Amino acid sequence: MIFQKEEFILKNKLISWAAALILVLGIGLMLLPSQSVKAQEASPPLIITEIVTKSAGSGQPYEYVEIYNTTSEAINLQDYQLQYFTSNFSTPANRWPIRDKIIQPRESLTLWLKKFDYPNVPLWDFNSNYDTLLSHDELYEIKLTTSGQGLHDSSLRQVGIADAAGNILSTALINDGAVDGITNRSIIYQASSTKAMTKIRNGEVPTPATLLTEQVAGPATPSNLTAAPSNQSITLAWDASEGAVKYKIYHSDGTSSSTDKTTLTIDGLENNRAYTFRVTAVDSEGNESPATKRVRAVPQEVVDNEAPNTPTGLKAKPGKDHVKLEWNSNTESDLFEYRVYINDTLYGSAPAGKTSMTVSKLELNREYTFKLTAVDQVGNESEASAPLVTGPTESVPIPDLLITELIPNTDNYAGYDAFEYFELYNNSPDPIDLNGYRFASHTWDKQIDGTHILKPWETVVIWTRTSAVSPISLEAFNYNYFYSYKSKYLNEENTIILGDISGLVNGGNTLTVYDPDGLEVVRADYSGGDVSLKQTIAYSYPKDNTRTMEKLAAHQKPTPGWLVESQAPARPVSDGEAPQRPNNLKATAGKGEATLSWDASTESDIYQYHIYKDGKLENSLDPSQTAFTLYTLIGNQTYTLQVSAEDTSGNVSEKSEPVQVTPQHQIITQLERWEHEKDPAYQGLWDISSDGPVIAGLAQGLVPQGLTYYMKKDWLLTVSYIDDEIRPGTITVTDRTTGDLLKSVVLYNTDGTPYTGHAGGITVSRDHGWVASENYLFSFNLSDLVNAENNGQIQFTEQIPLPVHAAYTVYDEGILWVGEFYEASSYPTNPSHHIENREGKMHYAWMIGFDLERNNDMLGKNHWSGSPDSNAVPDYVLSTTEKVQGAIVQKASRNGITLSTSYGRANDSVLYRYEYPLKEDPHSFVTVEGKEVPLWFLDGHTAKPRQSVEAIPMPEGIVEVQKELYVVFESGADKYRYTTTYPMDRMLKIDMKKLMKEDKGIQ
Repeated sequence: MIFQKEEFILKNKLISWAAALILVLGIGLMLLPSQSVKAQEASPPLIITEIVTKSAGSGQPYEYVEIYNTTSEAINLQDYQLQYFTSNFSTPANRWPIRDKIIQPRESLTLWLKKFDYPNVPLWDFNSNYDTLLSHDELYEIKLTTSGQGLHDSSLRQVGIADAAGNILSTALINDGAVDGITNRSIIYQASSTKAMTKIRNGEVPTPATLLTEQVAGPATPSNLTAAPSNQSITLAWDASEGAVKYKIYHSDGTSSSTDKTTLTIDGLENNRAYTFRVTAVDSEGNESPATKRVRAVPQEVVDNEAPNTPTGLKAKPGKDHVKLEWNSNTESDLFEYRVYINDTLYGSAPAGKTSMTVSKLELNREYTFKLTAVDQVGNESEASAPLVTGPTESVPIPDLLITELIPNTDNYAGYDAFEYFELYNNSPDPIDLNGYRFASHTWDKQIDGTHILKPWETVVIWTRTSAVSPISLEAFNYNYFYSYKSKYLNEENTIILGDISGLVNGGNTLTVYDPDGLEVVRADYSGGDVSLKQTIAYSYPKDNTRTMEKLAAHQKPTPGWLVESQAPARPVSDGEAPQRPNNLKATAGKGEATLSWDASTESDIYQYHIYKDGKLENSLDPSQTAFTLYTLIGNQTYTLQVSAEDTSGNVSEKSEPVQVTPQHQIITQLERWEHEKDPAYQGLWDISSDGPVIAGLAQGLVPQGLTYYMKKDWLLTVSYIDDEIRPGTITVTDRTTGDLLKSVVLYNTDGTPYTGHAGGITVSRDHGWVASENYLFSFNLSDLVNAENNGQIQFTEQIPLPVHAAYTVYDEGILWVGEFYEASSYPTNPSHHIENREGKMHYAWMIGFDLERNNDMLGKNHWSGSPDSNAVPDYVLSTTEKVQGAIVQKASRNGITLSTSYGRANDSVLYRYEYPLKEDPHSFVTVEGKEVPLWFLDGHTAKPRQSVEAIPMPEGIVEVQKELYVVFESGADKYRYTTTYPMDRMLKIDMKKLMKEDKGIQ
């Protein structure tokens, strides 16, 4: 019989008519004599059909109760209960709830009692114990809540199933007149005329989710059900059941149909969509058998009956309580999934794009047999792979993923660490897709969503950051760690951003990596004592059969993207022969850089090339690269360059023949990279100021600090340092009138080595220039600066030790002044400089003055002996307020002294003005290097009206020229421009008369 859709619709239309007829004839029907009482007596909707009270295994972890849906409708078991009665059979001792489970019509469900002490016993182990292949749909785990719960082996007890309202639907007794607790044997039941089930017998071989014919009235369940797909249809076929007059077919969409044949073709189906069916047999008295197991089929225009190829490459990586299986990917385009079998029992499946699965939890030191099959979209399953016998072990292998470095404390943006990261290394010969891996620390747990392939023996940097840090770019991240060394910059392929998390806490914590199955892969611990600003914690691989990284060292220079020696174990060795050394090296000198190239190796197993500068490893490259640019080189210095090759076995060739290269100094440019918009918040400043010259060298990594004016040439001189601490500081010379950069000059120490100090301030006297830097005052000849070529260099003539940490310097009327910057936490000063002023307020910093010798415009012998071990002794000491960045001294014009103060990336700048103090007698005296020196306070007694400059962040040097205050900012430097709120690429010119309009004495 062919079941047509039209006939099915017609039958549905007749339902309401049939219902009405039943209502009309109902009373008459009640008066008819009974026919076959057994067939007509209604069973409870759910009956108990089988119980195992004593299973095999330690703790009897496989006990179960089987229930059966006697109706032709699905039953939602939400809030139903499995009840257990001990001494009082009217009140249950235990009520075990059922949640989120539906039992289909004429279907049995196995309620597995998961023991409290054995919560992790897996389904495959249950199946293995009973030699079954139950799926999760055919079983429900009842979670017991105490160690003492479970089914008694020998005492009389009652088991019941109750509906959501707590009404008992059916009950069954155990150990009723005989001990039923026989290991791995069951008691089987059948329905009676009451809620109490009738015991058939005990000692049966368990058949979870399968009923015996004698347990339910009616014919036997049809056997050998098959489903054959064709174009838009599926044909079902089965063996006849004795006594059956028709068969009922349950469809996966919840509908049903019937036929008196043993075949049925369902038409009008959608191709390439999966359908499932179950079949029951019905006898002449209306008794319906239990349903068959589901069969699945997919209609297809052209039927595919060909199974995929058997998967290959099955291998295992054991843990202490699990085994991770890995295999090669199948190439079929219609692959649907892989199935993993353990001890010939289905464990689970993995989607077609996945080639690994973690099997857990397993018993330590127990061996298991694993097999793997491949299944296509229509359900064809391949032959199983060759069996793999393995199991958990105490000897945990070194993890495939290693945490090699992490940094919790970095420069801030918006008050948060902006550049935190941790580094992962693929310690395996296979690519690892990080999709689905999770990372957890402190209060956050973040997963990678989306494919990211980490190649064998390569690293990836995971940038952890809060949402407030999201405006920060990868360019900023790279500059923070590599400065201007662009050929070392990371790209999007070797970085992953974990956003919207709190990051790595500075006080110490644990960082843990979990695989997509939720198993811990590796962890790294650190303490608060390991954490310091801009310093990383480096790790080596676990060596103690654990998954915890071994701390190598804290407070290290960051190396994001590459490893240092001993961080990772040796790679597998396939040969012991080193590659040939690279040939045909060529080096081309540039300005602050050099390009190196060589011939590619012809060997197939090259892992990387190593670049050496003056015998030290400079960088390592992927074998696809045969050229490299070295940055941050010092001009007029000769470098020796070499290259070696390393193969995948770790064999390193001899270094190549050396080549030498001598670059020039980097070219300094005057580039406005960001034309600042005049924020209305600073309107008061814009009203009294105008744009000054573009600050030179910002694009080359210069960080401007000091500013002065050389009146003889009408030059603005800016001194800058470079944050990489490799390249020397620089003086840039700008024409004040035109604003154009005239030249830049690199600074060298008195011994001819590059000057790499902080270069806090600059000023000029009659014949000399002066640079204040850390605890020194450096001098140079102005004639050298005037005569120097652009991109040339000059050498300091003196390096004078000072009793202050020099931050700024200024010259006026024969006196050279040098001052220090104080900020309590980051920039403390000598405690002897902390003096209470005349108003009772503490001053924490000094500004010291030296009378320069008239004959040579230098410090005299009375100031400094010339010894590098003794500080110069000043003639004057001024006690100042804190956070002074720059000063102006104007004795002749009676404008006195102006101090510029600021600190931080978004704080107000304040100008303090004082009467010239030296016209008064000393306020006090201090001792410097054993000599008494007069001291004056710059405090309220000598203060002129002061004025705040709106919060343009990060001003540094100041100088006044013709009633205009020139201000240079460091916020436009690469060191700060990414994290400050307002980068300035130009100097600012402030009208001093307008600024200090309340100071009537300003000249």
